[in-house]
Amino acid sequence: MSMTPDEARYEEYMDQLYEEHKEQAIQEFIDERLQSYYGEHRLLAKQAFGALTEAKKLIHTFATAAFLSSAIAVEVGLRETLVKPIVFGLVHTLSVASLITDMVLSRPDKKKYRDLLLHLLREHGDVDLYSHKRPDSRRPIWEEIMEVKKKRDLIVHQAQTATSDEANLALGVASTVIENFFPTVVGRIGLHLHEGFRICDDWKCRYKGTEIESILKAHNKANSADAKSRAAD
Repeated sequence: MSMTPDEARYEEYMDQLYEEHKEQAIQEFIDERLQSYYGEHRLLAKQAFGALTEAKKLIHTFATAAFLSSAIAVEVGLRETLVKPIVFGLVHTLSVASLITDMVLSRPDKKKYRDLLLHLLREHGDVDLYSHKRPDSRRPIWEEIMEVKKKRDLIVHQAQTATSDEANLALGVASTVIENFFPTVVGRIGLHLHEGFRICDDWKCRYKGTEIESILKAHNKANSADAKSRAAD
């Protein structure tokens, strides 16, 4: 059955509308999935944050221990707080998201898959591991992440020790992942953090202690008074 001219024009219009707005629609869909994931896993950064905190305590006394705690914070922070939520926003199944994330991050030699994963992180999380450089470094942070991973393997499997410089590098990378990248992704979709790791979606928290909080409280108080007055009438 052929279409009428009006039906053909309508279908053409809908195709154009889809092409114009599909990227925005996809981004909004993924943002909703991210919000859902972070909302259901509000403490997902707790372990990585704890490892980072431990590394900071050890950095001036035990270089190798500080390095290992930092390396753990990098690995767990990257996987659990950044990559897995992004992948989950696309595949919609937690077990599949975990499988893809672990497979790619554990095999950095699989360049095409790694590039795809980091592209998704850049596009949907606003974090570019290939180009970002820490303030005290000339190298992209992805190179530093790979260096930390390589040294970590040597310590674990060959009983090597870490120098003070290596420990400070690992700590700097871990701090960037957990204290910079993670809040960036969370904040981009309208969420925020408490205690450095606990995810919160209560927008009123952002204005606590500010003039806006006073205005909101006054507004709510006035509305409550009005409601009581109407009820009395």
